Amino acid sequence: MAQHTGKIRSGSADIYYELYLNNKPKTLVLLHGNAESGKSFTKHIPILSEYFDLLVIDSRGHGQSTIGDGELSLNKMAVDIENVLNTLKLGKVDILGFSDGANAAMLFAPENNDKIDKLVLVGGNLDYSGFNLSTKILVAIGYFLSWINLKIDKNNKVQNAYYYLMFKEPHIKPSQINKIQAKTLVMAGDKDMIKSSHTRLIANSIKNGVLKIYEGDHFFIYRQPEKFCEYVIEFLNE
Repeated sequence: MAQHTGKIRSGSADIYYELYLNNKPKTLVLLHGNAESGKSFTKHIPILSEYFDLLVIDSRGHGQSTIGDGELSLNKMAVDIENVLNTLKLGKVDILGFSDGANAAMLFAPENNDKIDKLVLVGGNLDYSGFNLSTKILVAIGYFLSWINLKIDKNNKVQNAYYYLMFKEPHIKPSQINKIQAKTLVMAGDKDMIKSSHTRLIANSIKNGVLKIYEGDHFFIYRQPEKFCEYVIEFLNE
């Protein structure tokens, strides 16, 4: 299995990617969550690469990708996905997004139906209201503490930006994701930080949405990578 790495200029940021090629008929794009990087998929890559070529992207301001000018935003991350795919010319791909990766995918997909075969959204939310109460409180406290730290030390910009993405974003309307044409698996845990009713709203708002609530929390994807990959492979190979 060959691995190619590189950076692609997207606006004012350099977006790092890893490409795992094994002559598979489909390419799967992996988008990680908030404050993570493509390394979060270390345990998933050996499993998924048995079935798909893989493109792993470090989101703007995460991992080896630079943050660029201005505020970090999910809209910028969605544009970054488009620029990476356009540059690499991979044709139609499947996309798996976890948490903020799912949110970026929900912003990217409605405007890029021609680039997507199937979509997997894991632990995503349309807006701050999607969090359960305890998570709302923790995110709000974290955001305001990071804002104070930023006032004290400008070097805390990235930490504040991560909390900003959770507290102030996203702003996705059900009518936006209703434009997604790809068959979409919408997943979350029964003990997730995202309310089950909110996950159901996402699935119901996508024309070809399929809902799966599994036993586990938000980070089931990392706690049980083999089981998680089993769900993904089954859906993508239907």
